[in-house]
Amino acid sequence: MTHGLQKHGLQKRGRTTLALLAGALLVLPACGQFAGVHDDFVAQGGENSGLEGTDGTGTEGTESTDGTDASGDGGGAGGDSGGGGGGGGNDNGNAGNGDTTGVTADTITIGIHAPLTGAAPLKQESFETGKDLYWQYGNGGGPVEIHGRTVETVFADDQYRPSTARQVCQTMAEEQKAFMLLGAGGTDQIQACAQYAAGEDVPYLSTGVTETGMGSLDTYFAASMTYKQQTPILADYIKNELGVTDASKVAAVVTNTPNFDDAVEGFTGAFDGVDVFRPDKNERGSSAAGNLCTGTVKNYDVVFVLTSPTFYLEMAAASGCRPQYVGVGVSMGLDQVASTGCSAAGSTEGARFFNPTPAFADAGDYDADFLAAADAAGIEADDVTWMMWGQSKVLHQMLDKAGPDLDRGLFLDAVAGQKFSTGVFPDLDYGDDPFGATQVSVLRNVCDGGGHYETDFAFVNGF
Repeated sequence: MTHGLQKHGLQKRGRTTLALLAGALLVLPACGQFAGVHDDFVAQGGENSGLEGTDGTGTEGTESTDGTDASGDGGGAGGDSGGGGGGGGNDNGNAGNGDTTGVTADTITIGIHAPLTGAAPLKQESFETGKDLYWQYGNGGGPVEIHGRTVETVFADDQYRPSTARQVCQTMAEEQKAFMLLGAGGTDQIQACAQYAAGEDVPYLSTGVTETGMGSLDTYFAASMTYKQQTPILADYIKNELGVTDASKVAAVVTNTPNFDDAVEGFTGAFDGVDVFRPDKNERGSSAAGNLCTGTVKNYDVVFVLTSPTFYLEMAAASGCRPQYVGVGVSMGLDQVASTGCSAAGSTEGARFFNPTPAFADAGDYDADFLAAADAAGIEADDVTWMMWGQSKVLHQMLDKAGPDLDRGLFLDAVAGQKFSTGVFPDLDYGDDPFGATQVSVLRNVCDGGGHYETDFAFVNGF
């Protein structure tokens, strides 16, 4: 039921009523503007920290809920990424369709879109090196070959807008002849490009975000768990690992967008009775502090956060009671979020977030080839390049399974119903639907040394 309580611009909702509300929330596997972010956040109380919209608000809003213009916003460790496991082989009716766009005797062209400008620009230098690092240096310091072909990438800035994402995806597929498309971040943009790709029979791969409007797309595959898949596991984590079983001690703060309704449904379905706050996408995070704390006294022991990193950081800085923060997704687990929170009097110390990969600090324990490739490339690796390395390994296995006579139909049928394992991204099983991830890693915010994440659990599927 709806409580009808209005506090600090937040509407407190009961566990059974999840209204479809306008808004757009984006989730990126990379952080926002890095330069000066600590100074900006501390000096301005979190405003304009450079992380604005990284997991969050966008600038265009919800254009449609059917995805037409988008609503709402990777063998063993270090091993060869060339072979996935067996599987049921769901036939999409595309095998041997003859569409070899982007495939030559020597190369395969992949199109990648992400927001380098707009509300939440990526750390451009990390992205520019990360998108090619695996393909150019992932074979013992040399280029990766797949049935005699190397992979070339083309990139487009989607400007953090779903309509722009659709446009640039069309340009990459039709004019730059990309064989397939990869969404590097943003639920709005991912939905828009995925809808375009499905209409043109173009394969499309992204990190897992919302399931809304995505499950019926024949050409779409998620490479990590969706929010709806993660939230029941998070509920069990809170109960069994954090020891909080009383629902009255748990709150969820989730941005008010229909793209996150499935996440809320998953969480409240697994943790009956928790309080849910749905702040508007334009709310300041500091406005939520009064709901979490009464002075320095905690109103809740655990707070599940699914908002933009900026909102989360502002909320944490303004909440003097310091509840235990937890969450799902991708961008909350980036070291820039951890370090910014730590710079605000350690307000995010000990926060735990689910992530597709183990923490960047532990990357060498899971794939030594990653660090060797970064050395060969002469770059300073970070968690952005680590995430892109993992997603590239997933794609390598998929392309390898499609075989030497590659076309778009063969690729889709090679992925559907199959299993893949890279030791960097979660294990994947596409036996029933495109949401094939079965694992998460749990990262813990450590403020020693300026703030970063460390791995508490790697590749788990329950608690």
